[in-house]
Amino acid sequence: MQRSIGKKMLMFLVVIIAFQDVAAGVAGSIMADIIKAYPDYDPTIVMLVATFPGLIQIVPALFYGKLTKKFKKRTLLFTGLTLFIIGGTLPAFIDSLPLIIAMRGILGLGVGITMPLSVDIITDFFEGREKDFLIGFGTSTVACIGAIFFQLVGGILADAYGWQYGFLTYLFPLWILAVTFLYLPEPEKKVQAQTQDTEGEKKLKLPKAVYWTCLGQVIYSGLIFGYVTNISVVIQSDNLGSATEAGMAISVFTFGTLLAGFVFGRVKHMLPNMFLPVGIGFTALGMAICYFSPSLTLIFIGSIIGGAGMGIGLPGVFARVSDLAPAGITSVGVGLVVASQGIGGITGPFAFQVVQNIFNQGIGRFPLAVSATGLVLLAIVWALTASKSPNKNLEVTLNQ
Repeated sequence: MQRSIGKKMLMFLVVIIAFQDVAAGVAGSIMADIIKAYPDYDPTIVMLVATFPGLIQIVPALFYGKLTKKFKKRTLLFTGLTLFIIGGTLPAFIDSLPLIIAMRGILGLGVGITMPLSVDIITDFFEGREKDFLIGFGTSTVACIGAIFFQLVGGILADAYGWQYGFLTYLFPLWILAVTFLYLPEPEKKVQAQTQDTEGEKKLKLPKAVYWTCLGQVIYSGLIFGYVTNISVVIQSDNLGSATEAGMAISVFTFGTLLAGFVFGRVKHMLPNMFLPVGIGFTALGMAICYFSPSLTLIFIGSIIGGAGMGIGLPGVFARVSDLAPAGITSVGVGLVVASQGIGGITGPFAFQVVQNIFNQGIGRFPLAVSATGLVLLAIVWALTASKSPNKNLEVTLNQ
């Protein structure tokens, strides 16, 4: 039976949903062991264990708005978490690589539901500065804590008992499933002003700015790929450190994102129109510092600055879309943001390969330069359009 709760407890419940948003990274921390375990498969195929969830999560995210019209959000939360736990844990008991990849797809389905829901449910219960703080704290701080936890514990279990035991980390969200089942209330449907067409059919309108913001999210997510896959190459090829220092650089980047989540609400309040280009600009600055850096210390500095920028930019996209979209279809906008993030992550490697081929460049510092340049251009474009105040009554019409 659902129990009554206070405001602080409600805040806790809505942000912990984001804990497993980027938990698919467990496979990345044990990927070398998985490749060794399946020598008959091409490594590219084996890497699907890590990349397949990101691809599959796009599907439910695209249809998230429609799902919220047919099912209660508590039902979606329990479904998403259940898929996440089942798809995440079962590979620990499976020897077949195709079946493991299939299970990872099930995990991706769960993430594709819980990730947009983790932002959507905040907008259902909170408004103004509280909403902004919780979006930043959830999508940056809590999600990063979850990512660190899953990668660290997954790696420890894999080292101690074998790579398959790393997947048992996915049992951890059982407590999130239990506590939200007991205490999280179903959000009330918000009354919305709706327009009617000539035949009297009710409609809601989604601004074009939402779609442009989502396109920017595709580009942003793709450009960040340049750092994640190349910083270790720079550190080791330039003899600045070993694989351990390379891992530390990515951890520092994640830590910067985590810290920025605490102050996102304040930044948005101080820079109501410019918070998004500022976040993108800091990400670009971090990439540029890493590109020009002659030392490991400067790479760490660039990493924490770039991570802090992402800690503002990522929740900034969600916050902007939730501000732009009418409350009746905020779910649609949030789902599009998550899908855009997934599309950017999937297409990023191919885009970088094309650019590298055009300029006859390899991996390492050059992709960092591409990332920094692209992010600066994206920040400028968003800064030029930021002065236009959100208008929730224009543009694209969605049938109810």
